[in-house]
This record gives sequence, C-alpha cells and structure tokens, in this order.
Amino acid sequence: MKCRTDPRLVRFAFLFIAAGLTAHAQNAASKILIGDTKVTVIHSYQGPVGLPKPAQAVVLKFDIPSNVITLDHSPMSHILSHDPVAKMKHEEGRDESPADVAQNVQAAFFKTLAGELQKVPLPTVAGTQQDIASNSIIIRGGFTDVNLGNKTKRMIIGFGRGASDVKAHVVVSLNAANGTILLSEFDLTSVSGKKPGAAATMGVGSAAASAGVAVATDGKATVEGDASRMAKAVSKQVRAIMAAQHWISPVSMESDAK
Repeated sequence: MKCRTDPRLVRFAFLFIAAGLTAHAQNAASKILIGDTKVTVIHSYQGPVGLPKPAQAVVLKFDIPSNVITLDHSPMSHILSHDPVAKMKHEEGRDESPADVAQNVQAAFFKTLAGELQKVPLPTVAGTQQDIASNSIIIRGGFTDVNLGNKTKRMIIGFGRGASDVKAHVVVSLNAANGTILLSEFDLTSVSGKKPGAAATMGVGSAAASAGVAVATDGKATVEGDASRMAKAVSKQVRAIMAAQHWISPVSMESDAK
C-alpha cells in the first residue's frame, strides 16, 4: 500500500522553509561593516518616501557612564602620558581619569560627525532636547563600553593584542511637524587593527627600546580614534537615510570610510 503525501503539507513545509530563509537573509543584512566599525541595525524606517527634508542635524550629548570606562594602567601608557611630548602638548595624564576619557571621546566623536555631515551638506550642532527645532534630524545615544586597552601590548606585540575597544548605541529620528519619526537605531562596535608591534620585526630585547618609534603609528589605535571612525559610520547611516528619502543623491557605503 503506497503512502500518499498530502500536497497541503508539502506546500506548508515549502512556505515555512522560505519564510525561514527570508528571515535569515534579513538578519544577515542587518549587520554591516563600514570602514573599521561594525554596525548592527536594530530598526530601519520602512515608511513611505516623502518625509520633509531636515534643515539641520542636532547631536545630543552621548552619555558615557564612568562604569563603562576601563583605563589603561600599563607601564607604556604611564610613561607616554608623562613624557616631554605630552607635556609640550598639554596632554599630560589626559587618559588617567574617567572624566577626562569621557570628555576626549565625546569631543572626538562630535568633531568628526559634524565634519562628515558637511559633505551633505547638513548643518550640524551640538545641543540639548530644548534646542531641537521642528524639521531636524536628531542623533542621540550613548557609549556602552570604552576600554583603553593595553598600550604596552599594543605597541610591542600588536596583531590586535591590547587594542582599545569602544561600543555605542545610536538612535536617529526626525522631528517632523506631526511628531517624532524613528529613522534608524543601531549598535556600533570598533574593530581592532591587526598591525604587528615592535617585537615582530626585531628582537624582544630591543623592541621595548624602540617603542617610541611605534607610538608614531599609535595615533588611530586609541578610544578617540575609535570614536572618530564610529562617527563616520553614523554619518554614513544618516546619509543613507537621506538618500532613501531622495533628499540627496545615493551614497556609497564603501567610499571615504577610512
């Protein structure tokens, strides 16, 4: 006796598998890499095209709780923060307190973001909730992890060892006449560089003595550098939103990402 398969079950199974594949594709598409920053999109506006074009962008101060900041207590960090170069630049001990780290990261983030959005051009101001005028894009969020890493390991060993690590949560919305519209919500994670340290090209004994040379290449391997690269990723997301609404011409997510 032959066993006949109910065609309705076959159709249901096909639809179930297809739905699963579609959901997987959507989840995969929500994670992208922009330059040295990983972007995980939580929400993206799917409403109709034709929202009012914003006149400006208002960046609310990104919060950095002191308990998410991990300082660098390595010997090299202490030496370099008190060397003659640091004193000459008036940067002596600049990364030795959570308050200073928070201020430096916030400043680097806003400076880069404002500069990047000038490419639209979209006037960008730092403000508070009270400064938000109608027809403005609002960029708000907070840093959820700011780890200075270990400069000694980073400069001598390299290959990602001792790298700084920064994470942030960002919400982009439009303050329209009929209310606030959520445009995008996403998480950002800095991606550590893999450059070799001094010990990879010379003996371990002479690597420490040449660490001063390595510091010249350490300028971007800091939490401030991470914050600046993350600001570029935020700018890309804002510009992509604006392009989707036909406010500006389409943008390439790969161009000027570095």
